[in-house]
Amino acid sequence: MVKRVLIAASMLFASQAFSLDWQRPDCSAYESFSECRNAEKNAYRQSKQQEFREKGLSFWYYERPDFSENDAVEKALEDKVEGALFFSFDVEKNGSVSGLTLKHKTSEEVAVYAAPLLAAIKNWQFVPAETSWKGLEWRYQFYFEPKACDGEEPAAACENKVEGNTEANTESES
Repeated sequence: MVKRVLIAASMLFASQAFSLDWQRPDCSAYESFSECRNAEKNAYRQSKQQEFREKGLSFWYYERPDFSENDAVEKALEDKVEGALFFSFDVEKNGSVSGLTLKHKTSEEVAVYAAPLLAAIKNWQFVPAETSWKGLEWRYQFYFEPKACDGEEPAAACENKVEGNTEANTESES
């Protein structure tokens, strides 16, 4: 009985990491949303690059996703669909990506962004090496600048509204 409770608790804890990991960062220390977003993206990218380097792995070619000419994605960007997608992939000895899967999504709505991201990740190329790596992960986040409250709306309603440009701010390599 105790084992079952521990297993259930650990599974719940592990699944919550996905749902909490993508949440909008606290931008109160920054002068603008874009400055905050850039700092968050850079911190994530640097930590993933460090993690890869520690394994002896580095990017040779990084393709950015192309969200143009996809009506469903353009509508999601226009509607400011927020969330995160977590991908898992393997890197072969020759540096190519294989075994690419969408491991987790924070909502069904955010899954609309998956197709262009999968296409881009398939084209990533890493420096060839004598070993291959299994189960690497990468996260893409989509969230937009929050609307500034004018004081007439309840705080909860104001926090749920978003505004900003129609381009998603996503995790990406420079």
